[in-house]
Amino acid sequence: MNTLKTTQELTREISLLKHRIRELEKSETHYRKAVEELGSSLQQLRLLIDAGPDFFFLKDLDLTYQLVNAANAQFFGRTEAEIMGKNDYDLMPSEAAIACQQSDRLAITEKRTVIATEPVGARFYETYKFPFLVKGKVAGVAGIVRDITERKLAEEELRKSRALLSDMIENSGALICVKDRDGRYEMVNRKWQEVTGISRENTIGRTDEELFPGPTGKLFRRNDLEVMESGSVMEKEEVLEGEQGKRFFISIKFPLRDQDGSVSGMCAMITEITARKSVEEQLAISRDRLSRAEIISRSGNWEFDMETKNVFMSRGARRIFGLGDGALTISGMKEIPLPKYRQPLNDALHGLITDGRPYDVEFKIRRPDTAEVVDIHSVAEYDRDRNVVFGIIQDITDRKELESQLLQARKLEAIGTLAGGIAHDFNNILMGIQGYASLMMSEKMEDAGHPDLERLKSIEEQVKSASNLTRQLLGFARAGGYEIRPADMNEIVRETSAMFHRTRKELTIREEYERHPWTVEVDRGQIEQVLLNLYLNAWHAMPAGGEIHLTTANAVVDGSFAALHGIPPGKYVRVGIADTGMGMEEETMKRIFDPFFTTKEMGRGTGLGLAMVYGIMKGHKGLVDVRSKPGQGATFTLYFPASEKKVLRERRTVSKALRGSETILLVDDESTVLRVTKRMLESLGYTVHAMNSGPDAISFLRDGGGTVDLVLLDMVMPGMSGGETFDRIRELNSSVKVILSSGYSMDSEARMIIGKGCAGFIQKPYNMALLSRKIREVLEK
Repeated sequence: MNTLKTTQELTREISLLKHRIRELEKSETHYRKAVEELGSSLQQLRLLIDAGPDFFFLKDLDLTYQLVNAANAQFFGRTEAEIMGKNDYDLMPSEAAIACQQSDRLAITEKRTVIATEPVGARFYETYKFPFLVKGKVAGVAGIVRDITERKLAEEELRKSRALLSDMIENSGALICVKDRDGRYEMVNRKWQEVTGISRENTIGRTDEELFPGPTGKLFRRNDLEVMESGSVMEKEEVLEGEQGKRFFISIKFPLRDQDGSVSGMCAMITEITARKSVEEQLAISRDRLSRAEIISRSGNWEFDMETKNVFMSRGARRIFGLGDGALTISGMKEIPLPKYRQPLNDALHGLITDGRPYDVEFKIRRPDTAEVVDIHSVAEYDRDRNVVFGIIQDITDRKELESQLLQARKLEAIGTLAGGIAHDFNNILMGIQGYASLMMSEKMEDAGHPDLERLKSIEEQVKSASNLTRQLLGFARAGGYEIRPADMNEIVRETSAMFHRTRKELTIREEYERHPWTVEVDRGQIEQVLLNLYLNAWHAMPAGGEIHLTTANAVVDGSFAALHGIPPGKYVRVGIADTGMGMEEETMKRIFDPFFTTKEMGRGTGLGLAMVYGIMKGHKGLVDVRSKPGQGATFTLYFPASEKKVLRERRTVSKALRGSETILLVDDESTVLRVTKRMLESLGYTVHAMNSGPDAISFLRDGGGTVDLVLLDMVMPGMSGGETFDRIRELNSSVKVILSSGYSMDSEARMIIGKGCAGFIQKPYNMALLSRKIREVLEK
């Protein structure tokens, strides 16, 4: 501004000097003196305007340049002489020229100083323009131009920084506020308003005691005073109670100072940690759940610090090792009861750390607190950055037991498959014997005193005994289902025990029955065989006599017991058979259900009795459990799934053969069975067409072999099976009745065929009377 004033004064002097020159023109002396003075003044003026960095110019009323200083000429990139007489349009872009001349005319017309900021290209210039007067009249415009680009850029950066800071404060996730020395709010951001629910307008100028009446406001004020009086930063956890309940915050407060260093107020940055508090609470709950999960899953985790040799063990891990609930960190592996497995485990750990070999080991320990032998599985990984081994252990004692049971089941399944096939083929052989015996008996029935009748009856009895044996084999093999019917277990146990006791008078049988037992669905003959086998097993364990204790009870099996023994949870009927015999060792108990395993001397046992018990119980979706110790007898417990059905009482049937005159299509691949069954049917009065395969039977029906009233169809045949043959027969004649026949008992395939409309099932071997009753039963439906 001083430069501006000096220039104006000089300009006025120039006017005065020119005026004086005209006055002195009359006098040569005065003229020369005036010229010298004017020249001196102009020289001083020129030196002054060329010395500074600002541009100086003088334009006439036509806005053509009359004078520019060196800085201005340099800006235009021309000499002063080149600029003289030119206007702005000759020297700069038209947009800039327009802006310059607008402010020039404003200064001339309004006769005042005009201050403007004018951009030229990428730079900014601040101009001071004022009218140039000659004899009190405006003769043009003079101006000073200053390059303010750097200042403008600095101002813009400052503006952006302030805007950015303001945006950051306003949009911060933290509550930010500024208070003066008296605790009155000067600034709050949006987050502060959101959390407190108090608008900015209702906050500025008020104190915490006014905004938060009661202990909360007083506490905030005490903390603020502490910050301002100490002049140091303070970090504290604070609680705000409102409609949303308790909310937790971490506040960082620091003093604000004036230029002289005195404290003028304070600023607070407050971060809500309610979510973190909730997470910490949830973490504590999760840790508790993990601890409970470890107990339920019988697992735990451990860490081994390679530097300190300390071992951290979770509560689950300490429980497995039987170390109680003491400190969770122990000094070294030596405190863990590992006996003979210590070296193999150390070798596995060394292999993991040095060679990166997988650490996956199983071992046994004897828990020091209970002396229980526990199977343990452990896996681990090595964290090289932290030099720590992380591991998980699990009590797999129950799993080992289940694996043992699975192995037992697989062995039984393999032998059962063989036994089932043998029983099926043997039943076909028995069918031939039974059939011819029945035929011979029917031929000699008219002579009641014929000596062959007794022999034939003996043959039938032997066939029946052999059939019972194959029935047991099929039960052991679980080859098919059974003839399942609703039954009362009290009745079955009572009848079988009474029959057994009549032949074993040296034993005492004590019975305790459930008053209202639930119904079970069983094959009565198979379950009778199970019970008799268990009675016999108890008798063999008590050669000098003893007591068998029989019990029945309703039982609800829970999930853990069911999972351990591989049965569904739910309602069961439990049958117990306990003896006072010699008992068994653990190794013997592991093998008692193995086929052909026996502890009896040669010739006194086959080793199939308990294997059949196991197979039949599995076939009934039940369970057989055994508990025994040497010298303390043994207890076998049977679990039968309960049923909602009513008990069906079996009716006694007469053994008389029933005759008929219908036409029967007989289909069986066994030639002996085919021949003898054909003769049996013909002796009963039926017309019989015998076919030894499914395709032959289909061809007979398709080619119009005649009217067929009944088909007696073998279920197990090579090529086209009984099931496929049945389907083809129904396609040709949907009304014909079909009876399935098999050396197996009724299995799932037979039940499926029955479900499709098959009229009945008969198991080989059968005599003439049984066959005749089944045929009449189906035909007369």
